[in-house]
Amino acid sequence: MTLRIIRASEGETTRRTGQPIFEGEVHGHALTGNDSQHIGASLVHFSPGARTRMHRHTSEQFLFVLNGIGQVGDHDGVSNISTGDAVVIPPDTDHWHGAGDTGSPMTHLTVMRTDSQTTVL
Repeated sequence: MTLRIIRASEGETTRRTGQPIFEGEVHGHALTGNDSQHIGASLVHFSPGARTRMHRHTSEQFLFVLNGIGQVGDHDGVSNISTGDAVVIPPDTDHWHGAGDTGSPMTHLTVMRTDSQTTVL
């Protein structure tokens, strides 16, 4: 079989708190690792109040909220997002996302090209 099934038990969840892009308590779980040449996918869990700093990517970013209530923002404003919502962020768009000030934790799936570069502003 040429396809690869990545089991939920594979990999590990790591603390990402303290990385320059994050504010607050954040944990991530890389799903694709080296299994995909072009697409990177991760689960990211934001504790209440946690979020990314304003940043941009050189490729599109797709977010899908798995549970909780969060926020996504850009220079034009902030929108609340919740379980089942999806967000498509165009390349080179300044933005941030996370649990924000909703008082709720939030977990989302993020998908981007593996060659995408991220700039924290």
